[in-house]
Amino acid sequence: MMKEKDMTAIENKTVKTDVLIIGGGPAGMWSAKRIKELDEKLDIIIVDKGGKWGGQMTISGGDFDAVLPDEDVSDWVKDLIYYYDGLCEQDIVEKLFSMSYDRMMEYQELGCTFLCKDDGSYKGVPQRGLDHVKLYPAKYKGRGGEEMFKNLSSAIYKKGVKRLGRIMITNLLKDKEKISGAVGFDIRSGEFYIFEAKVVILCCGNSGWKPSYGKNLATGECLKMAFEAGAELRNFEFTKVWNVPKLFSWEGQTTLMPLGARFVNKNGEAFMDKYSPVLGANTDPHYITIAMAKEALAGNAPIYFDISKIKEEDVILIKPQIGWQLMNHEKLCALGIDFFKDNTEWNPQLNELLAGIVTDINGATCVPGLYAAGRSRSIDPGVYIGGFALSTTSTTGYLAAEAAFAYMQGLEHTPVAHQDQIDSYKNEIYCWLGTGGIAPKDVMRKIQQIVFPYDVSILKTEASLTKALTRLESINHDFLGRMGAADPHYLMKVWETIATSFITELHLKASLERKESRAGHYRDDYPERAADGLYWLHVKKNAGGKAEMYKRAVPLDTYKYPITRYYGDNFKF
Repeated sequence: MMKEKDMTAIENKTVKTDVLIIGGGPAGMWSAKRIKELDEKLDIIIVDKGGKWGGQMTISGGDFDAVLPDEDVSDWVKDLIYYYDGLCEQDIVEKLFSMSYDRMMEYQELGCTFLCKDDGSYKGVPQRGLDHVKLYPAKYKGRGGEEMFKNLSSAIYKKGVKRLGRIMITNLLKDKEKISGAVGFDIRSGEFYIFEAKVVILCCGNSGWKPSYGKNLATGECLKMAFEAGAELRNFEFTKVWNVPKLFSWEGQTTLMPLGARFVNKNGEAFMDKYSPVLGANTDPHYITIAMAKEALAGNAPIYFDISKIKEEDVILIKPQIGWQLMNHEKLCALGIDFFKDNTEWNPQLNELLAGIVTDINGATCVPGLYAAGRSRSIDPGVYIGGFALSTTSTTGYLAAEAAFAYMQGLEHTPVAHQDQIDSYKNEIYCWLGTGGIAPKDVMRKIQQIVFPYDVSILKTEASLTKALTRLESINHDFLGRMGAADPHYLMKVWETIATSFITELHLKASLERKESRAGHYRDDYPERAADGLYWLHVKKNAGGKAEMYKRAVPLDTYKYPITRYYGDNFKF
């Protein structure tokens, strides 16, 4: 790290608020909406390092998971216990999906529309070969997420919610054990921001390694700042490895697969039928990308996406009618590529990390005054159902807001942001600014080169993970502390790279620790599920300030439903 410098020339801006929400995506907006409904006089500020509202919501398809009134939520819980290979917080999943239909109706009241059948009932699409779980597509394919974003953001603006964009939050402030706010900086002007708040709600989305497909903002700083503040984290071994077109982007695979889409190898073979005769390609991309890697190693690449088996009457569910996907489709057709007629080449891509902050059922962390919602919470262990993110961002945002509101009612005095803590963080943040050094993008690229290879991201082994961890330690020693930032924009890149290094180390260590294959974690050297593997790997800061990893058993004795089957048993790799 560079030596300390005079910070007096950098202007301080202090912002006082009741509620500070970090992250302007759907979870943050739902949190703000609900708190304003509980008390419209409360001051709420949403801070986001991005330039626009919405996070990933604006490019999503708008698909939504909901348990309809004539359905039994326990059926969904049992399906997800099976799908998650037992790593399911049954009480939390039941709570979230018991609220899902109400949130779907709120979206509809805001002006969002969902696809209906001729009789007026909602058109559901079954997910991952599960018996009961299904998503409900937006009416206008290619525009659903944007419609949700516009209506939700408009509603909270009208309620007086304030938003500050292009500000990177780096540290949480504490008054003894209680959260008292946060600090960060404007990524354009460089101004130092001090936020004084009664509660903080983290809604920053999944972390990752800046792959394509719009996943370039969430880089782990949310997890790092929560960890430094004393919160516990978990699920670092689980990532989402997606399959994506080689030459362009496309949204909606989770709708395509149940309708008959499939992957074929260079010989035209629908290879998923070999690895899973029961489910075939109608499963999570985690399992498909394992098979893709196996096929590539066997010399059967490239892999193509084939939608010729989809019925004509189902094309309305997948063909974009408006928005960026329609423009994408038209541009591809002009280049001679028709997604709905031609086989297109697809590749695996490490998409994001599924690690998150440990909370109680309502989103409260172990740090008083700190809450988490959306994908900052860790709910699913690396296997995904379509529509899950938009559904759970609404429900977890709603719950965190109610819990934070109740906490504020019990506060005897407002926590104080202490100046010595603020000064220390300010020096730490800006010591990189205005210095020469290695460009952050070059260090980020070195980290990407560690985690992206198939033997680290897909077919994990002890040898490949250990080698990757050794390489990361070398990068941290030789390059991380030698980065420099010419301006505030690149200062943001420095802090993103530091956070990415933090999550990468924990990801590799957790992947080494779990010596089995379960849900979204596959070890090529331990391809079977271990009898003693029903636990979560938690991470907390020890007395020395280091990350300590430990196992927390799934408390089956307190849960309603026994584990009677495992989704992973459908696959033979």
